[in-house]
Amino acid sequence: MASIDSPNAKLTPSVTHWREAMSSLRAGVAQREFTPKVGIASGIWGAAKKSRSESIHIGLFLTAIAREGSDKRRSFIVGIDLCVLGCAECADDMLNQIAKGVGVSRDQILFSSSHTHAVPMPCIHRAKKDGSELVPEFRELIIKKTIEACIDAASKIADVDITWGYGHCDLAVNRDLPCGSVEVVAFNPEIIADDTVTVGRVSTRDGKVIATIANYACHPTTLAWDNMAISPDYIGMARKLVEAETGAPMLFLQGASGELSPRNQYSGDTELADRNGAILGHAVISTLKAMQSPGCGLRWNGIVESGALLGEWNEEKVTGSSEAKEFRIDVPVRVKEWKSIEQLREEWAGIDPDALDERINRATRLRIGYESGAEVTHPVWIWQWGEAIFVAQPGEAYSYIQTELRKRNPGRIIFVVNLTNAPGLFYLPIRSAYNAPAYQAWQTLLAPGCIEVVTDYVDNEIKKIK
Repeated sequence: MASIDSPNAKLTPSVTHWREAMSSLRAGVAQREFTPKVGIASGIWGAAKKSRSESIHIGLFLTAIAREGSDKRRSFIVGIDLCVLGCAECADDMLNQIAKGVGVSRDQILFSSSHTHAVPMPCIHRAKKDGSELVPEFRELIIKKTIEACIDAASKIADVDITWGYGHCDLAVNRDLPCGSVEVVAFNPEIIADDTVTVGRVSTRDGKVIATIANYACHPTTLAWDNMAISPDYIGMARKLVEAETGAPMLFLQGASGELSPRNQYSGDTELADRNGAILGHAVISTLKAMQSPGCGLRWNGIVESGALLGEWNEEKVTGSSEAKEFRIDVPVRVKEWKSIEQLREEWAGIDPDALDERINRATRLRIGYESGAEVTHPVWIWQWGEAIFVAQPGEAYSYIQTELRKRNPGRIIFVVNLTNAPGLFYLPIRSAYNAPAYQAWQTLLAPGCIEVVTDYVDNEIKKIK
């Protein structure tokens, strides 16, 4: 330290206390495995020639975080190794049973699928596939284990500190690749993808880490039509690495990845999935390592006179924000004018019969509850947990929504979560995707402008939050 007689002894910066974005809440965490029996129909690839799974790569897990407000009201975020929830009927049935079993309303749970394509779809309307006779049992397992995890997490609720931060991961690339007059779903080296990974470290007041929350946008499509193993895809290895490092469960939330995927993908090689997972796992660990000690910020401690004047900061215990608000908005969007199922059959008549069957089945189930050209509402859940905001919606949004919301709200830590609380079978592409058209644009039910409208509505709500 500088001598008290030194002219530099009393020099101080304008800011003498600093901390990262933090929340001080009451929360608990629990995790369950729900790996199904080998032999169940798995994967959703139209190019696949077999449907029965033959092995387990890495087991499937779900992780639940329960939060309790000052009014004792509880809410839950559940991240689960599923692709989507199937059709609207199957999704509603599962979510209703889960909410009833936990003892809360549907809007008090964010139930988010990781979107791995190497798992069974919990939909009973795909019954003609080999191995589909095991799907009802799998659905019951999901419901049971989710209820168990939520109740267990609620039983562990205690005072916690959550440190929030942004990191970077270069696993994801843009996958809208122009090829002549069409676009294919493959790595496009001309466009730089969003590389943001958003992380929350949950710790008890004595500094023990009890969970990691990781939000990243990248399609889990490493494993494709040649893969016959049940797998969380890259998320499995990422979770293994982070949990080995922290000794606590990792909750993964799929980001706005409508046009993002790994560069190396469409493989039958589970080692490639592990390699991709290591990229994300190490990025999450790096983000955690950059954080201050749990529950700590920095305090200016004065000047040390050396070869230069050196300013010293020391860690100090701090408290984060306890503000919390959880609500849903229903955004008006328009359904595009679509072709009939008969027209689609005619248009796709020349493709592989199995691929045709998969496309027609998806298109048919997707349209339940929608009408061509109509205006509908798109649900979005906006949850403030202290100094972090979760924006969750059921579709597969392009990364525009997350990059734009973060750009418009630079002082916020924002988690943007796809595939939440509904089937999650259609995309929210940017306007330019409809011009090509990209796969996501001809597949979706929604008309051009949908994601821009949703983004504007959400941004308006975020700006109201203190």
